[in-house]
Amino acid sequence: MIKAVFFDIGNTLYVDKGAGRIAALRVSEYLSSKGYDYSPEELWEAFTSSRESIRVFGGVDFEPWDLASITLMLSRLGIRDPSLSLEVYRVFVNAIASGLILDNDAVSVLDYLRSKGLRLGILSNMGSYDIVLSVLRRDKLMEYFDVIVASQMIGWKKPSSSIYEYALKLMGVEASEAVHVGDDPIADVMGAKKAGLKAVHKPRPDTPPSPLADAVITCLADLPRVIELL
Repeated sequence: MIKAVFFDIGNTLYVDKGAGRIAALRVSEYLSSKGYDYSPEELWEAFTSSRESIRVFGGVDFEPWDLASITLMLSRLGIRDPSLSLEVYRVFVNAIASGLILDNDAVSVLDYLRSKGLRLGILSNMGSYDIVLSVLRRDKLMEYFDVIVASQMIGWKKPSSSIYEYALKLMGVEASEAVHVGDDPIADVMGAKKAGLKAVHKPRPDTPPSPLADAVITCLADLPRVIELL
């Protein structure tokens, strides 16, 4: 019997309207105002390469905090100023949040699942817990969720079983009693299945449906029907 449903954030509960591109542009503009001129493309490349180099320390499933990645990015550009790093981080968080737009069907789906007595949770690969809190507060969704887990807060990212097991402990349910809904066939489907949860795949337009998924949906509005069948 299903007792809990976990949701991914990007391209699942929220539509990603180019959050990374917006963040690179906003950071570029902010640094320009401080006398440092770097293109959005240069900054995004520097940010992603810095994040990946930090992941070497913790392994493939390790999620570095975006502040750590930004601080290393700036250092590599010759900018060593902790106060500026923190300001750039704040610009980055706000920009990413602005590029995440709530799915049109999200509220009605959450209302329905709540009406059925299901516990709801967020389980997202996000390098800043602040981003998750920002969008949920902005869209007045905090009251829907019993558990909110972002990979930055726990240190592991999907598809690691550790982040799923942590979320299950917080929720107080067994893996067999939970469903995870997400867009990524590896992080969200394979990861959930490996941890013993059921998985609902909401594939992106450029991603084929995962054969490992217990169900596939094309839009969030299809989820209530699917949950009834699991």
